[in-house]
Amino acid sequence: MKNLVLGLSLAANVALGYLIFQDKSKLSTINERIDSLSDQVSGKVKQVKGAITGDPSDKIGGNLEEGKGQLKESVTDLKENLSAKLE
Repeated sequence: MKNLVLGLSLAANVALGYLIFQDKSKLSTINERIDSLSDQVSGKVKQVKGAITGDPSDKIGGNLEEGKGQLKESVTDLKENLSAKLE
């Protein structure tokens, strides 16, 4: 699981580096997407930890954190759709 998170982090950093030189207006959107993905992955890790240890508080905390990431992703999608319609 640790390797998966490190791989996602590396991929995100490469994407960010590329986009910095391409279009700075998209950078904040990419940062928001990475932040939401980070919350979702972290939530999944907590859920798995809770399932392995049998700790319901870890499962609940993981569900909440994953939900927070999904909510952030939905807000980012909404912002992109609104800005595309306004252009």
